[in-house]
Amino acid sequence: MNSATLIVEIQSFWHPGTGRGSGFYLDAMTHAGSDGLPRLPGRTLKGLLRDALWRAEQWQWPQVPQGATWTLFGSRDQHGDGETSDVNLSEPGALRVGDACLPTEVADYLSRTTDGRALIQGLYREHFSTAIEPGTGVAKARSLRGIQVIVPLTLEARISEVPGLQAKAGWRETLKAVLPLITAVGAHRTRGFGRARLSWKEAGPHA
Repeated sequence: MNSATLIVEIQSFWHPGTGRGSGFYLDAMTHAGSDGLPRLPGRTLKGLLRDALWRAEQWQWPQVPQGATWTLFGSRDQHGDGETSDVNLSEPGALRVGDACLPTEVADYLSRTTDGRALIQGLYREHFSTAIEPGTGVAKARSLRGIQVIVPLTLEARISEVPGLQAKAGWRETLKAVLPLITAVGAHRTRGFGRARLSWKEAGPHA
């Protein structure tokens, strides 16, 4: 199999960060495509898959061959520290991970029809939080923080073999074994954002 489609069922508000804010109002905006629709960057998803595979390999899971992490997702620069980005990779991996986006038929309706475009704004919400003074129980001064979040959605991402690089046979089954290790996506995962379930959907071979 040359490619497969990964289903990302997001079950809570989520925040695919961009590092950008919206001036004085929101401190952090979410990642979106040129069509204005939410998407989870492929580099973020690749980092989560790589981390899950690496953990399973270290734990010597029988479904995960030794060396699978480096073969499929590349080897890291020994000085790198990124867990959710491939910036520090020193050797390329055999798999390419695309952005996780809304299914084509849903995306086409939302971005190409008048009624659909009117609904896009409803996919986004604003979340505000503040730090509390332990001694007094009141909010700390100037600690109010606002971020843009996205409603729960089901996304699809294409994972394919990189031409010219040989992926281990059975890579789809290997990754399937570690998908349960990924329980959330996006930023602020430890705060309950981005709870998710990942699974495979069959995809036809591509030339």
